[in-house]
Amino acid sequence: MKSDQFSSRLGVVLAAAGGAVGLGNIWKFPYMLGQNGGGAFLLVYVLCVVLFGMPLMMMEFMIGKRSGKSVFGAFSALSGSHRWDWLPCLTFLSTVIITGFYCVVTGWCLEYLYFSVVGELQGLTVETVGQLFGSFIQTGWQPLVCSGIAVVLSVSILWAGVGPGIERLSKILMPMLLILLLILIVRVTMLEGAFRGVAFLFASDLSKITSQTILDALGQCFYSLSIAMGALITYGAYMPKNQNVASTTMQIVVLDTLVALLAGCAIFPAVFAFGFSPTEGPKLVFSVLPLVFGQMAGGQVMAIIFFALLSIAAITSAVSLIEMQTAFVLDASVAWRARRAKRNSEASPRTLTRQGAIVVASLATLSVSVVCACSMVDNIDWLRIGGITLFDWADRITSNYTLPLIALFMVIFFGWFVSKETIEAEMRLYHGLKPWFTTLFRFLLRWFIPVIIVLIFLNGIGLFSL
Repeated sequence: MKSDQFSSRLGVVLAAAGGAVGLGNIWKFPYMLGQNGGGAFLLVYVLCVVLFGMPLMMMEFMIGKRSGKSVFGAFSALSGSHRWDWLPCLTFLSTVIITGFYCVVTGWCLEYLYFSVVGELQGLTVETVGQLFGSFIQTGWQPLVCSGIAVVLSVSILWAGVGPGIERLSKILMPMLLILLLILIVRVTMLEGAFRGVAFLFASDLSKITSQTILDALGQCFYSLSIAMGALITYGAYMPKNQNVASTTMQIVVLDTLVALLAGCAIFPAVFAFGFSPTEGPKLVFSVLPLVFGQMAGGQVMAIIFFALLSIAAITSAVSLIEMQTAFVLDASVAWRARRAKRNSEASPRTLTRQGAIVVASLATLSVSVVCACSMVDNIDWLRIGGITLFDWADRITSNYTLPLIALFMVIFFGWFVSKETIEAEMRLYHGLKPWFTTLFRFLLRWFIPVIIVLIFLNGIGLFSL
């Protein structure tokens, strides 16, 4: 781990932002906003990011940066005890499952990019657009191939290392993503009736804010910022020691939220201009937008641009998740070999190389992707539980159970078992930070955020509703 470092502050920001900016921003945020009243949801979401998302992101960065370890060794290094070793293992298993079904969805993005290039999305109707997606995911082999391509693309970036691979590609892909978004926004705002979509996005009707709106905004903030997946801890370990976590977190959060807003500005004007509903839910991107592009002048080019930026966002997130697994496997290998050598009173045997750890991580991800993709094929019933595909189960288990629980125990660990002096030492790197900020930060982590996470968890499993 010590030899793996980002070379610049900009590299940290773009790499971490690339990990955070993903399908949650461009795919999930727009349809969540559409289902929750537009600007009202946006207002609540921004407040949740400030009070909930930023402290949690800072916490994970600090855990990685202060320990200099991946998720595997970070908790024991900071606490001086192995009592917390179960938490890194739970985080690793949860992230393997997340990455597996995430790469399936990334494969969908790549396939729709291909459909856009060959003109497959042109001339679709309401009936045929659903048939296109359904026939694609149910063939079995096509989603498998696309998922495999997503894993290979991610691994090819990781293979070069942290600086030459992740950092260098992030400096290319993140600006490219923003440029493509801006091009798309300029085009859709020229459509007749487009500004009704802009008004929907930014006009806040406070009467539409309900308890469910708040919980949905909290959940979206949770997943949009890649909290409790271990990637932020891993990237924190790669930070230069003189880099300030507070300012870095603010920059990443601003960039992440900006991309989500720009995605809304690109999607809702087009949806309103052609008379579609903004409340279509998860199928907004894969069913409604192809219809919009099919009816728009120059729609094929716009479709290529949109699904290209969606694929870029998905790949950068997949890279951060597989890198988390790689670092975990690497550090676990080193620790296991050292304990074995100590127990047998012999020289430390050879440890796993980074490339070997990447292979292990990618195979674990690919295995989950195969199971998730095959579970959506109609005639493979044994990959369904209670009529629900293992793809949906993977999403449900991680979203409703493992991620909230991991975040809760991380907050308990950092708020109550990491010394105040450690936190203050990190905060002092930012000379413009007021003393009260540290006090507020610790209060949020010790008291406010744990309660919020418990509410999210209980709501996710259906035991609580305001």
